[in-house]
Amino acid sequence: MCIKYVYSFAVSRFLKVLLYHLQDGESWKLHNCTTETCDNGRVITEHVPCKPVTMPVCENGFEPVRVYDEEGCCFHYDCKCVCSGWGDPHYVTFDGQYYSFQKNCTYVLVKEIIPKYNFKILIDNENCDASGAVTCTKALIVYYKDYEIILTQKRIPKTVYINGKQVFPTYSNEDFIITSTTVKLVLKIPAIEAVVLFKGLSFSVDLPFSLFHNNTEGQCGTCDNNRKNDCRLPNGQIHPSCSVMGHHWYVPDKKKPYCEKPPPTPIPTPRPTQTPCKPAICEILKSKVFEKCHKVIPPQPFYEACKFDVCHMPNSTVGCSSLEAYATMCADASVCVAWRNATKGQCEYKCPENKVYKPCGPTVVPTCNARYNEKYVQPYPGEKANQITDYNRFVEGCFCPEGMTLFSSKSNICVASCCTGPDGQPKQPGETWQSGCQQCNCDEDGVQCEPRTCPTQKPVTCTEEGEVLVNRTFSKNLCEICHCTDSKDPNSKLNEIACYVIECLFVCPECCGSCIPTSCVLEIPGSTPIIIPVSTSWSPPGDNCTKYDCQKVKDDSLYIHFISNNSKIAFIKLNKKN
Repeated sequence: MCIKYVYSFAVSRFLKVLLYHLQDGESWKLHNCTTETCDNGRVITEHVPCKPVTMPVCENGFEPVRVYDEEGCCFHYDCKCVCSGWGDPHYVTFDGQYYSFQKNCTYVLVKEIIPKYNFKILIDNENCDASGAVTCTKALIVYYKDYEIILTQKRIPKTVYINGKQVFPTYSNEDFIITSTTVKLVLKIPAIEAVVLFKGLSFSVDLPFSLFHNNTEGQCGTCDNNRKNDCRLPNGQIHPSCSVMGHHWYVPDKKKPYCEKPPPTPIPTPRPTQTPCKPAICEILKSKVFEKCHKVIPPQPFYEACKFDVCHMPNSTVGCSSLEAYATMCADASVCVAWRNATKGQCEYKCPENKVYKPCGPTVVPTCNARYNEKYVQPYPGEKANQITDYNRFVEGCFCPEGMTLFSSKSNICVASCCTGPDGQPKQPGETWQSGCQQCNCDEDGVQCEPRTCPTQKPVTCTEEGEVLVNRTFSKNLCEICHCTDSKDPNSKLNEIACYVIECLFVCPECCGSCIPTSCVLEIPGSTPIIIPVSTSWSPPGDNCTKYDCQKVKDDSLYIHFISNNSKIAFIKLNKKN
């Protein structure tokens, strides 16, 4: 028999110990990955049995990654399926096959052979110069479920369209999240563990081997750790040249009628012997600058692409895209490389005036919005603790200077203090403003507000003949009369308001409505009352020298003016009773 102790804390915070008597041979789970068994009075702890693992050799040169089972107890190794493109453009397929493809149409980059996740990516190329010999990636078009997500190369601000509507990163919904660091856009789809990166002149698509193994086609090839079938045509046949295969994945576009048919296969002609081309900018890829990354990602495809671009173009800065693409792949593998200074200004990246360039910044930039930071800066839920997420990595980009914070994800403003005015716009330290009866200012701790100090009112004196000092009253509603008192509110320092309820009158029930006089009533002794409409006058019969005028003033009160022999006398103000 074994005794099992279970410790817990009661509501009173005292330690609670429970004892369980277990028979020999009885087992129980300590947690998902561990089982305990009673064996002749001893408790034996055993880990869930896992199959032996082997390290595969990945043809794309990447290190294998651990993939855990649903319980997170056992793992196996898979090769990463990463397809990338850059420059003129040059491609490296999921399995590491390098090729160049310079055409300015729209093509299928990635597509499922057997639809499982309704996932597809198109690449839209365009001419980069007037000669038409150089092409660049204009946009990536990602289809997932019912979404069409377009990532464009416009840098500031990064432009994204979702189902035809423009949005600004950071953007998220229940299916995906899009972030930006000015330099690049990152689209993440947690359900299928897909990551799409776009920097204008370079891109990459990262898919999990476990979900897309042997089920992709397009210009990125087949994700199966086998280069031999990467040049797959839409009909399933394998072409010997990926450069020729690339055009067969064109997508019909009315704006590009010249893309309908594949170009004729060029007849190879012998080239004259040329002087070996070894551009200095390309040699940086094999230098100590990238030495830490050489063990993680092979630089050879990027080196060959750099030489191809620089040796065929008059401007050596075209090689920057190859260095940038390689540095991006290194950063995704958690290897930071500060490479731009080594190019001696050839690949300098200019950030907006209010931001600074960093080769290794956060993938999601914190802002002044605490809720935004809690939602996006922390790893999104559902990921296994044993696996490293992209949120723990870093990216190249333009960021706020040290000591400053991005005001919001939808602005490009860096602030020293997170102060927001009543209009929702940022306020600078030392700036003051009025908000209602509060006087506010911005300091290093945020917004500070205090009640406004009202000026002392001078005593009112009535010196003119006929003037009388009155205490004006006002009402908050139909059934209440209020007036300002001399006592002060201890918090606001303002005079307090006293109100009392008006009793409803039988003749004119004010709480059920408001009576407004519409005519003047003139009562002459010995005769019936005379009704005088507003803005009219009345004279007694046979008396042309006497006139009674009914006049209305701003507060809906009525006055009767009596005029006799050119002398004018103002009668008393008529209230709502008369």
